[in-house]
Amino acid sequence: MSLFKRKKAGEEANTIPEAMDDITQTLLIPVKDEGEKTMCADAYETSQAEIASYTSIGTRKSQQDSICFDFGDFCTVCAVCDGMGGLTGGERASALAAHGVTRYLLEHAQAEDIPTEMGRAALRLNEEVKNLRDPANQKIEAGTTLTTVFLRNGKLFWCSIGDSHIYLYRDGTLEQLNIDHNFGAQLDQMALEGSITQDEALHHPQRAALTSYLGISELTLISGNRMPFQLRKGDVLIQCTDGLYRYLPDSTMCRILAVTGNLKQAAEQMVKTALAVPGGHDNTSVLLARYKG
Repeated sequence: MSLFKRKKAGEEANTIPEAMDDITQTLLIPVKDEGEKTMCADAYETSQAEIASYTSIGTRKSQQDSICFDFGDFCTVCAVCDGMGGLTGGERASALAAHGVTRYLLEHAQAEDIPTEMGRAALRLNEEVKNLRDPANQKIEAGTTLTTVFLRNGKLFWCSIGDSHIYLYRDGTLEQLNIDHNFGAQLDQMALEGSITQDEALHHPQRAALTSYLGISELTLISGNRMPFQLRKGDVLIQCTDGLYRYLPDSTMCRILAVTGNLKQAAEQMVKTALAVPGGHDNTSVLLARYKG
Protein backbone atom coordinates (compact mmCIF):
# COMPACT_ATOMS: atom_id res chain seq x y z
CA MET A 1 0.00 0.00 0.00
CA SER A 2 1.33 3.45 -0.78
CA LEU A 3 0.45 6.76 0.83
CA PHE A 4 1.99 9.91 -0.60
CA LYS A 5 2.08 13.60 0.14
CA ARG A 6 3.69 16.12 -2.21
CA LYS A 7 6.59 15.72 -4.57
CA LYS A 8 7.77 17.62 -7.65
CA ALA A 9 6.07 17.39 -11.02
CA GLY A 10 7.77 16.08 -14.12
CA GLU A 11 7.48 16.83 -17.79
CA GLU A 12 3.96 17.01 -19.17
CA ALA A 13 2.52 15.57 -22.37
CA ASN A 14 1.32 17.94 -25.08
CA THR A 15 -1.79 16.20 -26.34
CA ILE A 16 -4.67 14.26 -24.86
CA PRO A 17 -6.96 11.65 -26.38
CA GLU A 18 -10.50 12.63 -27.30
CA ALA A 19 -11.99 10.07 -24.94
CA MET A 20 -12.86 12.32 -22.00
CA ASP A 21 -16.61 12.12 -21.60
CA ASP A 22 -19.41 13.33 -19.37
CA ILE A 23 -20.53 9.99 -17.93
CA THR A 24 -22.81 10.94 -15.33
CA GLN A 25 5.99 7.36 1.82
CA THR A 26 5.36 3.58 0.81
CA LEU A 27 4.20 1.68 3.88
CA LEU A 28 4.46 -2.06 4.44
CA ILE A 29 2.79 -2.81 7.77
CA PRO A 30 4.13 -5.95 9.50
CA VAL A 31 1.65 -8.75 10.15
CA LYS A 32 1.08 -9.10 13.90
CA ASP A 33 0.04 -12.74 13.75
CA GLU A 34 -0.75 -15.40 11.17
CA GLY A 35 -4.46 -14.63 11.18
CA GLU A 36 -4.15 -10.88 10.69
CA LYS A 37 -3.62 -9.36 7.27
CA THR A 38 -1.54 -6.32 6.50
CA MET A 39 -3.73 -3.21 6.86
CA CYS A 40 -3.19 0.54 6.91
CA ALA A 41 -5.40 3.52 7.68
CA ASP A 42 -5.04 7.27 7.35
CA ALA A 43 -7.20 10.36 7.85
CA TYR A 44 -6.82 14.07 7.24
CA GLU A 45 -8.87 17.24 6.98
CA THR A 46 -8.45 20.07 4.50
CA SER A 47 -10.31 23.37 4.20
CA GLN A 48 -12.68 21.67 1.76
CA ALA A 49 -13.01 18.09 2.86
CA GLU A 50 -12.59 15.39 5.47
CA ILE A 51 -10.57 12.50 4.03
CA ALA A 52 -10.08 8.95 5.28
CA SER A 53 -8.63 5.79 3.77
CA TYR A 54 -8.26 2.15 4.66
CA THR A 55 -6.55 -0.68 2.81
CA SER A 56 -5.79 -4.37 3.28
CA ILE A 57 -3.55 -6.78 1.43
CA GLY A 58 -6.39 -9.33 1.50
CA THR A 59 -5.15 -12.85 0.88
CA ARG A 60 -2.56 -11.80 -1.70
CA LYS A 61 1.21 -12.04 -1.18
CA SER A 62 1.84 -8.38 -2.00
CA GLN A 63 0.02 -5.05 -1.76
CA GLN A 64 -0.36 -3.45 -5.17
CA ASP A 65 -3.06 -0.88 -4.35
CA SER A 66 -1.90 2.70 -3.81
CA ILE A 67 -3.75 5.59 -2.18
CA CYS A 68 -2.63 9.21 -2.38
CA PHE A 69 -4.23 12.46 -1.22
CA ASP A 70 -2.92 15.98 -0.79
CA PHE A 71 -4.05 19.59 -0.93
CA GLY A 72 -2.85 23.07 -1.75
CA ASP A 73 -4.15 26.61 -1.50
CA PHE A 74 -6.60 26.04 -4.33
CA CYS A 75 -7.58 22.38 -4.39
CA THR A 76 -7.73 18.92 -2.84
CA VAL A 77 -6.63 15.90 -4.89
CA CYS A 78 -7.28 12.21 -4.14
CA ALA A 79 -6.10 9.19 -6.12
CA VAL A 80 -6.62 5.44 -5.82
CA CYS A 81 -4.82 2.94 -8.09
CA ASP A 82 -4.84 -0.84 -8.43
CA GLY A 83 -1.59 -2.24 -9.82
CA MET A 84 -1.24 -5.21 -12.17
CA GLY A 85 1.69 -7.43 -13.06
CA GLY A 86 4.20 -9.32 -10.93
CA LEU A 87 5.00 -9.02 -7.25
CA THR A 88 6.79 -5.68 -7.64
CA GLY A 89 5.61 -4.39 -11.02
CA GLY A 90 2.04 -3.68 -9.95
CA GLU A 91 3.14 -1.99 -6.74
CA ARG A 92 5.57 0.27 -8.59
CA ALA A 93 3.04 1.12 -11.30
CA SER A 94 0.24 2.05 -8.90
CA ALA A 95 2.56 4.03 -6.64
CA LEU A 96 3.97 5.95 -9.59
CA ALA A 97 0.48 6.72 -10.91
CA ALA A 98 -1.13 7.76 -7.61
CA HIS A 99 1.81 9.93 -6.63
CA GLY A 100 2.32 11.34 -10.12
CA VAL A 101 -1.25 12.43 -10.84
CA THR A 102 -1.62 14.06 -7.41
CA ARG A 103 1.66 15.92 -7.76
CA TYR A 104 0.83 17.07 -11.29
CA LEU A 105 -2.65 18.37 -10.47
CA LEU A 106 -1.44 20.24 -7.40
CA GLU A 107 1.08 22.04 -9.58
CA HIS A 108 -1.65 22.86 -12.13
CA ALA A 109 -4.33 23.68 -9.56
CA GLN A 110 -5.12 27.08 -11.07
CA ALA A 111 -5.45 25.83 -14.65
CA GLU A 112 -8.71 26.78 -16.36
CA ASP A 113 -9.11 23.40 -18.08
CA ILE A 114 -8.65 20.75 -15.40
CA PRO A 115 -10.00 17.86 -17.57
CA THR A 116 -7.29 18.60 -20.14
CA GLU A 117 -4.65 18.63 -17.41
CA MET A 118 -5.94 15.29 -16.15
CA GLY A 119 -5.57 13.88 -19.65
CA ARG A 120 -2.06 15.23 -19.97
CA ALA A 121 -1.09 13.73 -16.64
CA ALA A 122 -2.53 10.35 -17.66
CA LEU A 123 -0.62 10.28 -20.94
CA ARG A 124 2.64 11.22 -19.23
CA LEU A 125 2.12 8.57 -16.55
CA ASN A 126 1.22 5.95 -19.15
CA GLU A 127 4.63 6.42 -20.72
CA GLU A 128 6.35 6.29 -17.34
CA VAL A 129 4.63 3.03 -16.42
CA LYS A 130 5.53 1.53 -19.80
CA ASN A 131 9.17 2.41 -19.16
CA LEU A 132 9.46 0.89 -15.69
CA ARG A 133 12.56 -1.31 -15.46
CA ASP A 134 13.91 -3.99 -13.15
CA PRO A 135 17.34 -3.91 -11.44
CA ALA A 136 18.85 -5.42 -14.60
CA ASN A 137 17.47 -2.46 -16.60
CA GLN A 138 14.96 -4.69 -18.40
CA LYS A 139 11.45 -3.38 -18.99
CA ILE A 140 8.87 -4.98 -16.73
CA GLU A 141 5.31 -5.88 -17.61
CA ALA A 142 3.18 -3.72 -15.35
CA GLY A 143 0.05 -1.63 -15.39
CA THR A 144 -2.39 0.08 -13.08
CA THR A 145 -5.89 1.46 -12.90
CA LEU A 146 -6.37 5.11 -11.92
CA THR A 147 -9.13 7.09 -10.24
CA THR A 148 -8.63 10.75 -9.42
CA VAL A 149 -10.88 13.39 -7.90
CA PHE A 150 -10.03 17.09 -7.91
CA LEU A 151 -11.95 19.50 -5.65
CA ARG A 152 -11.76 23.26 -6.11
CA ASN A 153 -14.21 25.83 -4.72
CA GLY A 154 -16.83 23.15 -4.16
CA LYS A 155 -16.61 21.85 -7.70
CA LEU A 156 -15.61 18.31 -8.61
CA PHE A 157 -13.62 17.03 -11.55
CA TRP A 158 -12.91 13.32 -11.79
CA CYS A 159 -10.94 11.03 -14.06
CA SER A 160 -10.72 7.23 -14.28
CA ILE A 161 -8.89 4.59 -16.27
CA GLY A 162 -9.53 0.87 -15.78
CA ASP A 163 -12.04 -0.74 -13.41
CA SER A 164 -11.56 0.99 -10.06
CA HIS A 165 -14.69 2.90 -9.04
CA ILE A 166 -15.73 6.44 -8.11
CA TYR A 167 -19.07 6.92 -6.35
CA LEU A 168 -21.05 9.90 -5.07
CA TYR A 169 -23.00 9.37 -1.84
CA ARG A 170 -25.68 12.01 -1.41
CA ASP A 171 -28.87 12.08 0.67
CA GLY A 172 -28.69 8.37 1.41
CA THR A 173 -28.21 7.23 -2.17
CA LEU A 174 -25.13 6.01 -4.04
CA GLU A 175 -24.28 6.71 -7.68
CA GLN A 176 -21.28 5.40 -9.60
CA LEU A 177 -19.78 8.29 -11.55
CA ASN A 178 -17.41 6.38 -13.82
CA ILE A 179 -17.67 3.28 -16.00
CA ASP A 180 -15.52 0.16 -16.10
CA HIS A 181 -13.01 -0.07 -18.92
CA ASN A 182 -13.18 -3.80 -19.44
CA PHE A 183 -14.32 -6.35 -21.99
CA GLY A 184 -17.55 -6.83 -20.07
CA ALA A 185 -18.94 -3.56 -21.43
CA GLN A 186 -18.40 -4.79 -24.99
CA LEU A 187 -19.92 -8.18 -24.16
CA ASP A 188 -23.03 -6.51 -22.72
CA GLN A 189 -23.42 -4.48 -25.90
CA MET A 190 -23.06 -7.64 -28.01
CA ALA A 191 -25.77 -9.25 -25.89
CA LEU A 192 -28.07 -6.27 -26.48
CA GLU A 193 -27.46 -6.58 -30.21
CA GLY A 194 -28.24 -10.28 -30.11
CA SER A 195 -24.88 -11.55 -31.35
CA ILE A 196 -24.37 -13.46 -28.07
CA THR A 197 -26.71 -14.43 -25.26
CA GLN A 198 -26.84 -12.60 -21.95
CA ASP A 199 -25.62 -15.73 -20.19
CA GLU A 200 -22.62 -15.90 -22.54
CA ALA A 201 -21.84 -12.27 -21.81
CA LEU A 202 -22.03 -12.74 -18.04
CA HIS A 203 -19.87 -15.85 -17.97
CA HIS A 204 -17.29 -15.03 -20.62
CA PRO A 205 -13.80 -15.95 -19.30
CA GLN A 206 -12.36 -12.60 -20.46
CA ARG A 207 -15.18 -10.46 -19.08
CA ALA A 208 -12.92 -8.72 -16.52
CA ALA A 209 -10.05 -8.09 -18.97
CA LEU A 210 -9.18 -4.39 -18.96
CA THR A 211 -9.51 -2.40 -22.18
CA SER A 212 -7.77 0.66 -20.74
CA TYR A 213 -5.13 1.10 -18.03
CA LEU A 214 -1.90 2.96 -17.42
CA GLY A 215 0.88 0.98 -19.04
CA ILE A 216 -1.14 0.08 -22.15
CA SER A 217 0.64 0.40 -25.50
CA GLU A 218 -1.55 3.33 -26.55
CA LEU A 219 -3.82 5.11 -24.10
CA THR A 220 -6.97 6.27 -25.90
CA LEU A 221 -9.76 5.67 -23.38
CA ILE A 222 -10.11 8.00 -20.39
CA SER A 223 -13.38 8.73 -18.58
CA GLY A 224 -14.10 11.98 -16.81
CA ASN A 225 -16.35 15.04 -16.63
CA ARG A 226 -15.64 18.14 -18.70
CA MET A 227 -18.20 20.30 -16.92
CA PRO A 228 -17.55 20.88 -13.20
CA PHE A 229 -19.90 19.05 -10.84
CA GLN A 230 -21.17 21.17 -7.96
CA LEU A 231 -20.91 19.39 -4.63
CA ARG A 232 -23.27 19.87 -1.71
CA LYS A 233 -22.35 19.96 1.97
CA GLY A 234 -22.14 16.41 3.28
CA ASP A 235 -21.56 14.75 -0.10
CA VAL A 236 -19.14 11.82 0.18
CA LEU A 237 -16.92 10.73 -2.69
CA ILE A 238 -15.86 7.09 -2.61
CA GLN A 239 -12.86 5.77 -4.55
CA CYS A 240 -12.17 2.06 -4.31
CA THR A 241 -10.49 -0.88 -5.98
CA ASP A 242 -12.35 -3.96 -7.19
CA GLY A 243 -11.33 -5.84 -4.05
CA LEU A 244 -13.93 -3.72 -2.26
CA TYR A 245 -16.87 -3.31 -4.63
CA ARG A 246 -16.92 -6.94 -5.79
CA TYR A 247 -17.74 -8.00 -2.20
CA LEU A 248 -19.55 -4.95 -0.84
CA PRO A 249 -23.00 -4.16 -2.31
CA ASP A 250 -23.99 -0.53 -2.88
CA SER A 251 -26.68 -0.91 -0.20
CA THR A 252 -24.06 -1.89 2.37
CA MET A 253 -21.88 1.10 1.49
CA CYS A 254 -24.91 3.35 1.97
CA ARG A 255 -25.79 1.75 5.30
CA ILE A 256 -22.25 2.15 6.64
CA LEU A 257 -22.11 5.81 5.65
CA ALA A 258 -25.60 6.46 7.02
CA VAL A 259 -24.89 5.07 10.50
CA THR A 260 -21.17 5.86 10.89
CA GLY A 261 -20.47 9.54 11.39
CA ASN A 262 -16.72 9.10 11.72
CA LEU A 263 -15.24 8.84 8.22
CA LYS A 264 -12.16 6.89 9.29
CA GLN A 265 -14.35 4.32 11.02
CA ALA A 266 -16.57 4.12 7.93
CA ALA A 267 -13.58 3.40 5.68
CA GLU A 268 -12.34 0.69 8.05
CA GLN A 269 -15.78 -0.89 8.33
CA MET A 270 -16.20 -1.00 4.54
CA VAL A 271 -12.94 -2.87 4.03
CA LYS A 272 -13.44 -5.27 6.94
CA THR A 273 -17.02 -6.02 5.84
CA ALA A 274 -15.78 -6.89 2.34
CA LEU A 275 -13.03 -9.09 3.78
CA ALA A 276 -15.55 -10.94 5.96
CA VAL A 277 -17.08 -12.57 2.87
CA PRO A 278 -15.75 -16.16 2.70
CA GLY A 279 -13.10 -16.94 0.10
CA GLY A 280 -9.92 -15.41 -1.24
CA HIS A 281 -9.56 -11.64 -1.41
CA ASP A 282 -7.68 -9.25 -3.64
CA ASN A 283 -6.01 -6.14 -2.24
CA THR A 284 -8.93 -4.11 -0.87
CA SER A 285 -8.80 -0.31 -0.61
CA VAL A 286 -11.14 2.64 -0.16
CA LEU A 287 -10.71 6.42 0.11
CA LEU A 288 -13.57 8.60 1.36
CA ALA A 289 -13.76 12.39 0.96
CA ARG A 290 -16.65 14.29 2.59
CA TYR A 291 -17.24 17.81 1.29
CA LYS A 292 -17.54 20.30 4.15
CA GLY A 293 -19.46 22.95 2.20
